[in-house]
Amino acid sequence: MQFISRSALRMALAVLTAGAALAGCSSGGATGSTAASSAPPASQAAVTDLVTGSRKESGLIVYGNTPAAVMKPLLDAFTKAYPWIKPAYSQLSDNQVFSKYQSEHAQSARSADLLISDSIPQVLQGEHNGLFANVIPQGLHKFPAFTNQGRGVYVMSPDPVLVTWNTKLVHGAKVPTSYASLTAHVKADPSHNPLVSYSPDNPLGYEAVYGLIHILGADTVYQQLDTLGPHTKTFDEGLDGLQHLVQGGATTGWLSSGIAQAVVPQYKGLLKYGYMSDATPLTPRLISQTSGAASPASAQLFLDFVFSEKGQQVMCAAGMEASMNGFEPATGCTADLAELAKHVPAAKTYLVPVSQDVIDEQKTITDHWNKALGR
Repeated sequence: MQFISRSALRMALAVLTAGAALAGCSSGGATGSTAASSAPPASQAAVTDLVTGSRKESGLIVYGNTPAAVMKPLLDAFTKAYPWIKPAYSQLSDNQVFSKYQSEHAQSARSADLLISDSIPQVLQGEHNGLFANVIPQGLHKFPAFTNQGRGVYVMSPDPVLVTWNTKLVHGAKVPTSYASLTAHVKADPSHNPLVSYSPDNPLGYEAVYGLIHILGADTVYQQLDTLGPHTKTFDEGLDGLQHLVQGGATTGWLSSGIAQAVVPQYKGLLKYGYMSDATPLTPRLISQTSGAASPASAQLFLDFVFSEKGQQVMCAAGMEASMNGFEPATGCTADLAELAKHVPAAKTYLVPVSQDVIDEQKTITDHWNKALGR
């Protein structure tokens, strides 16, 4: 089997940025009608004020957990739209995103203007600590109502939880198309179905299982965990899990991040990804402007860009889920909610919300999951 090193994959991801950048140069598809309104659109005068204000600011600092190679096309396209704004992105863990900002801000040091994270507990704590500015991006009315999670917190990308598999080891009827079919395959032939997934300690991994329980019910999910857990090797980093999969250490990756839509094609056919038709949670990639932003006008212009037609085209091409109502990809990219709807019924999807219940249920869910993993 041909292996791809992690360093080679990172180089391949860099190539992805060129294609995504081209998406930002295209006018793209129609924005379509709006199914739900999150907030009224900002006025054009407000945008003019933001542009004027941004010219007096110095740079734009973003802390996030999104891979830098995935963020680069979006940052480059934003810079092309606003050449005088120079964004600087730091890829950090979820904990570091918030701890670094709070530490620097407490010392009155220059810190992040925008925070991006998958961690709902960290975001809720950030809300409690007053870390976020309650600003409203222009264009938000063109997105699903769940995009606005309140108090300045927005779903930048509702990433679908995917399944990935090694094409040398899994093919034909063995390709999982549902959690029910994956569980049946493992139960019937456990020795030939080693698995890989995120660990219960990873925010995306936990939120994925929380979402599965909302869709399928706790009894069903716990039974599936009991079957899959003993045959699963977990990783905290998605790239590590994919590398283990492509090297033949596992046949199938369950609870794979939606970012796999950008990464998997770089393996040149050694891996594929798909959707689970019986349940596909959407884990929210959350973005907020900080209350202590040194460049607030630039930060809000970036939010406006994310929730614009051009920004959505770039995100889709880079592998982040485009969610604008009526979105039509200009480049053939498939990371968008309309594409997801072709594979999974709406009743079988669920956006994990920024809510206290996600925290309250964490111990019960992770205890059961860890027990299934033999920990």
